[in-house]
Amino acid sequence: MRLALVPIIALAAAFATPAFARLPVKTVKIAEKHRQYEVDVAYPRTGNKIIDEDIAGWAKLQVAAFEDDAAGNDGDSASGPYQLGIDFQVARNDDKMFAVLFTYSTYEGGAHPNTVFQTMNFLMPDGWQVYLPEIFTEAGLKKISKLATADLDKQLIGPDGMGDKDWIARGAGPEWDNFGAFVLLPDALDIQYAPYNVAPYAAGGQETKIPLAPLKPFMRVDWRAPQPSFDCAKASTVVEKTICSDANLARQDRNVAEAYRQKTSGSDETAKKPIRDAQRAWLASRTTHCGAKTGAAGVACLTTLYNARLTALTAAR
Repeated sequence: MRLALVPIIALAAAFATPAFARLPVKTVKIAEKHRQYEVDVAYPRTGNKIIDEDIAGWAKLQVAAFEDDAAGNDGDSASGPYQLGIDFQVARNDDKMFAVLFTYSTYEGGAHPNTVFQTMNFLMPDGWQVYLPEIFTEAGLKKISKLATADLDKQLIGPDGMGDKDWIARGAGPEWDNFGAFVLLPDALDIQYAPYNVAPYAAGGQETKIPLAPLKPFMRVDWRAPQPSFDCAKASTVVEKTICSDANLARQDRNVAEAYRQKTSGSDETAKKPIRDAQRAWLASRTTHCGAKTGAAGVACLTTLYNARLTALTAAR
């Protein structure tokens, strides 16, 4: 079976940016064909150094990770070589934001390819990449979840629908990770859900567009300010204050918190205990190793610890 990407706007359209666009867009391709695997990846280049480095770095990381996974495939099985396909659509390109929607598909045997969505939203003109928890407050997350759930219920529940209310409630519940594939449009929050997220695979990917008007009261004032998994207004320790001083470290704090939540979301209490114990020990180690360091030294120390903890939490998930 050959990998089929979810149809999106043809790549040729990426060359023709609309009149209001601030960035010219060209397509960069990574194409490889080996006995064990095939790669067909496309991503945009804009001429903005920061944006281009972020996007190219992400795309090359996906290729490297896929090649590692494909190393064990002998290429002679009935399913043939493993396949990676990444396609893109420029979802917004104006003087406020540049946003890209990637369709990421892999095939490693089985009944069908696995398809997910990845988005990147950059503030203009500097190209600062921004994430949903930096745009909206925790109360905003609950509002997004409520509106998204209602819209998905309307789309998927009914005599001809393929939806399940419990499935939708899980996939659109108030967790930041549920809405990670988003594009902030001028008047709406556009959210993409990969197959299986809120409905069966046969239903395909889903989308909700939430008008910004009811969400504006929940928007943060400064989208560039560090937003970790806790409230920086209540930061009291040296470690907490250091995390709240650096946007990238704050993002790592959110990533670790989300990975821990996913790792402990099952019902097996016996399996959860060692994970919880390890998390408590790691939290204590932050103070032991980095609690006396401030400024750049503190950021560097904590970054090392967070990277290691995230690797441990995501390994063999």
